Amino acid sequence: MRWFRITLVAAIILISGVIAFELTANRIEQVRLRAQLAEVEEDRRRLIEFAERLSASRRVAQIDVLSQRRDDAGRLVSSLLWQELAADGTVGRPLTFETLGEQVYVEALVIKFEHHFVGQADPQRGRSLAMFRRVFGDQQMSAAVPEIDRGERPSVDLPLGADALHDRLWELFWRLVDDSALAKHYGVRVAQCEAPSVPMHAGDLWEVSLDAAGGLNLRKLIAGISPSSAPGP
Repeated sequence: MRWFRITLVAAIILISGVIAFELTANRIEQVRLRAQLAEVEEDRRRLIEFAERLSASRRVAQIDVLSQRRDDAGRLVSSLLWQELAADGTVGRPLTFETLGEQVYVEALVIKFEHHFVGQADPQRGRSLAMFRRVFGDQQMSAAVPEIDRGERPSVDLPLGADALHDRLWELFWRLVDDSALAKHYGVRVAQCEAPSVPMHAGDLWEVSLDAAGGLNLRKLIAGISPSSAPGP
């Protein structure tokens, strides 16, 4: 009987130890799984933020089509009001242009950075840069159109534009276009001149936007009166 009690007590102690060990192991496993889950969720959040930064876009200018007429040669003459917008919302001084032709082009020098800089929100290379050059029509020689006065507009790069790196990149722009090694050194993926174009009509309001990892876009915000929708005489 005595040995039976001893054996029973030993068995109880052993079973208790096993149960305690399993409970402890289960707790450790639960903690490990929770940590893994938190890590997965954090990775997921980072990937979502990375993708959102890559697909982000910001408004950098707007164009109001004030009026249109035909000249003696039958060419469409569009009177445009141009305003650039800084990153802090500052609106630049209004400038007026006249373009010839059915299509209006917006020309700019554009610097696009490597995707990992954009996705990680790098303070200096976290979004594309643009410097507008001229606005012209398809019946004009672009080289004959005066460049936009750079003293009359806000920097599209503000508040980052004051950084010395951006100033240096604009100084090196045409070398960045030609020298891939130099571009890689500065984290530049693409440096090029872009000139998207659209047909514009009197009364239109157009937005010019710049993708964080891409280039320029033109989007109509307010539709004016197109020739096809204008009332007849």
